[in-house]
Amino acid sequence: MFYSSRAARTDSYYNKYTHQMSPAMLRARQPYFWKNMAMLTVLGGISLSVYIYTYNFLQQDDFEDIPIPPISDEQLAELKKEYEESKKNKQ
Repeated sequence: MFYSSRAARTDSYYNKYTHQMSPAMLRARQPYFWKNMAMLTVLGGISLSVYIYTYNFLQQDDFEDIPIPPISDEQLAELKKEYEESKKNKQ
């Protein structure tokens, strides 16, 4: 059954005027607090370590193995001119 958030919070575990948790709800949740914090630390640590590992791995790559096609000085000057014109048009 689908309840709206306001209808779900009118039960005995929430104050019907302030919608704050009742002391009974706080007592019911208390045994799980430290277990939840430990799991948050573990999952957050795994996520953070994967992010840091990936960031450090990508910092080591200098992309020397990717060939860059040669470009003449005339083509480079034309590209710079097009870039400057597009930059002026955006302002």
